[in-house]
Amino acid sequence: MSSRVILVVLGLVILAAGAWPAAAATAAEVGLPDHPLSLAECTAIALRNNPQITSAEQGVISARAGLTRSRSSYYPQVSLDATEGFTRSGPSLSPDGGADRREDASVVVAQTFWRRGLQESVAQSRASLRATEFTRASTIQSLVELVAGDYYGVLAAGQLVAVAEAGVASAQSHLDQVKARIKLGDAAEVDVYPAEDDLARARLDLIDARSNVRLALATLKNDMGVPPRADLQVAESAPPEEGEITSLGQALEVALQNRPEVRASLASVDGSRSALALARIRRGPLADLSGQYARNYSEWQLENSGWDVFLTLSYPLFDGHATKADETAARASLVRAEADRQRTINQVGLEVERSLVEVERARERVVASAASVAAAEARLAAAEGKYRQGIGILIEVIDARVAVTNARAGRVRSRYDHQIALVGLRRALGTLAAPQPEGGDM
Repeated sequence: MSSRVILVVLGLVILAAGAWPAAAATAAEVGLPDHPLSLAECTAIALRNNPQITSAEQGVISARAGLTRSRSSYYPQVSLDATEGFTRSGPSLSPDGGADRREDASVVVAQTFWRRGLQESVAQSRASLRATEFTRASTIQSLVELVAGDYYGVLAAGQLVAVAEAGVASAQSHLDQVKARIKLGDAAEVDVYPAEDDLARARLDLIDARSNVRLALATLKNDMGVPPRADLQVAESAPPEEGEITSLGQALEVALQNRPEVRASLASVDGSRSALALARIRRGPLADLSGQYARNYSEWQLENSGWDVFLTLSYPLFDGHATKADETAARASLVRAEADRQRTINQVGLEVERSLVEVERARERVVASAASVAAAEARLAAAEGKYRQGIGILIEVIDARVAVTNARAGRVRSRYDHQIALVGLRRALGTLAAPQPEGGDM
């Protein structure tokens, strides 16, 4: 081996050694429990790390600050002003040469006793806060549903790998059986080709199944807000229990009472209604009753103090139609908020009915897929028996093997589709909560 080749090999080894630590990370390095995670643990991590939750929480904080700002006029306003410097009359700007030193201070306590429109302004801010709180609740429920779907997707992908491995083992067994029969002279040599083709297709299915596990894990990690390099494993959790919803009418009633989107839309209507009332008030007349007490100091000595009470009335005679335009915009916002609320109610109704249909369909598919597996396995056993006895053909065995693999894969999918459908129904009803680590269900 030449020195150049040795250097290239050494370089590749060094690069691989340097890249290896960045390719994967232990659970402890990224703050994950060092064991396969349950659905409750995956959800809890997502609620801590997913940026959607952070954004929704900041929206609530901002709306709460807005309400505090609106309420601030109910409380006394205290200000302290202090001035220190030089003052002089005449052309010179120098502080020397007869300049007077100025040291003044004042303390003012002001209180608004009543202001027309203040109550409406606070009501608007309070409604905005309620809307953002319900929006945050909706974001949480959406994330819980999303993580549950990802979690069940990972479990399903893992079981589909086992199904594909069983298919490869079955195809390999059939190929070995064909070769043995050819060796004994009980089968033609051309029989090996369909058996090899079946094994190759089974291996392709296994490759796809293993790739799907990686993709499912990547999706789950992304929605959990953990780094892609995290070594994440999941453990089987107890499936969600079916609820006691017996009719579409009952389901709609529950959803309209619980869906945070519906309650957020109602809060938005309330806020728009308060905004319209405030816009009408600002067209006049405006009234304000306030008072203040002040203590003024000069040279840091009390100079004077006093108090005032003011009742201020004003009426905008002409403002370029600004206040009228504000009222028009506020009225349009109210109509839009009411339309959005009705649209939300209609959408919730559609989601509830769709979820009920999906749960029923998934439940029936679980039963049907079990029967399909039993029938396919019986068909495969019969085809293999006939082939061993020399009264069957290989194509029949291959077709039966493929049917068994497909039926088993369908059973796995139907099982987890049913669990995902149950989660989706609870999301549609507005009753979906984060699963509890111990004994809690969704």
